[in-house]
Amino acid sequence: MSSTMNCPECNHEILTRMGTICPNCGYTVGYFNGDIKRKKYAKFFALTVFTPFISFITIIFAQLNKYTMFIGIAIFFYLAIKSCPISFKEIFLTKFEKIFFWLIWILANSLIFSLIVNILIKTMKG
Repeated sequence: MSSTMNCPECNHEILTRMGTICPNCGYTVGYFNGDIKRKKYAKFFALTVFTPFISFITIIFAQLNKYTMFIGIAIFFYLAIKSCPISFKEIFLTKFEKIFFWLIWILANSLIFSLIVNILIKTMKG
């Protein structure tokens, strides 16, 4: 059974379970209660979706010479750190969300890291 809380709008007692609607004022308990959480979630989602793509494109174009490659690698590590789910741990409500986003982050960044390693090996041999 879910615990109860006072509705932030009308102070009526409601359940804390997500999706609960206050019968008094219509307030809905959910992910985006408040602007701060909404902004953090939007930032995290954008970083999760676009960071691997930006890193991939950067590495592909950075392999022109060793200096641009080092800049591309630095950009990859910077973006990987900024999009790390540990920085956004307070937005996850369920254990599934936490595990899902960690797996996505690990998979995407390990694939890009293996791309970097392969490019570096090929440039050292050739």
